[in-house]
Parts: sequence; C-alpha cells; structure tokens
Amino acid sequence: MSRLETIRDYRRTIYSIAEFMIRNKHAVSEFGNALVWSDLEHIPTWLLWDEGERYKVIMTAGTIFLLPSIRIWIDAKKIQEVRSLIGDELFDLILKTTKIDNYQIKYITLNNIQDSLSAAGSAVIISSSSMRVRPWISRAVPKPKGKLDSELAKEIMKHTIFIINQNRFKS
Repeated sequence: MSRLETIRDYRRTIYSIAEFMIRNKHAVSEFGNALVWSDLEHIPTWLLWDEGERYKVIMTAGTIFLLPSIRIWIDAKKIQEVRSLIGDELFDLILKTTKIDNYQIKYITLNNIQDSLSAAGSAVIISSSSMRVRPWISRAVPKPKGKLDSELAKEIMKHTIFIINQNRFKS
C-alpha cells in the first residue's frame, strides 16, 4: 500500500468516525460542542461497527478481564453461559491466546454473567480510552463497574481486537 493510499484510508476513517459521532445519539454527550478534529484520531474504529459487533467487543473485553476467575470455575453451566454469550470459537480462541497478567482481578463467582461481562468490558474500554474522548466512549457502552489501570486496560483492548479479528478473518 502506498503512503498516499494509507493517508486516504486514514482520512476516510476519521470522516467515518465524525459521521458516526454526529449520527449516534448515545455517543454525543454534554461535551458535544467541545469535540475537535484532533480528538477523532483517539476514537476507536470499532465504534463504527454495527451494534452486534460492538457488543462482541464489550463482551470479549469483559471475558478477557475476568478470565482468571473463569479459568477456575467448576460450574460447567456458568462456563457454557459465557461460551454462548460470546460464541464457542471466540471463547476457545481467548483461552488459547490470552497470556495477560491481570493483577487487578480478584477471583470471583458471578450471579449474572451477562451483566458482569458487560460491566467489566465497559470498564476495560473506558479505562483504555484517551481522557479527551472518554465522555463520548462512555456514552457508547453500558455502564461499567469500577475502573482499572490504563496500561492493563490498553493491553486487554489490543488483545480483544486481535482476537475478534482473528475470529472474523479465520480461513
């Protein structure tokens, strides 16, 4: 790919993000009039994906964050519930490839797995976001429970997008 094509792709992405921000009522906050063009490069492109794909990002990030607890569960029904929420292939890929040292998680048992994965995924997403665009990101995801270290959150988000793309483009 030539440098000119890369620049064109980058601009297309930025314009798509701007269009998304203008159209999406959940992404615009009370800070809406303070958004400037330079902020758009800090908004993740996965926000442009359809609702089902964005949900998958949230649930995958939550699964990766909570994986130390999930790995020690004995209850097969709870493990199967996680598998059904994110998909068997995606869950298997997470188990095989995740080597993140998550020092912030306490080993927990979950009562409402879907809500817990969603809240954990949202915490990862918001904590990994630039402070400048965090108000817009937080409007586009479910309410998180707590926050976590920015570096850990960024590492989990990189791995989340890697896994989703691996699953999406597998042969």
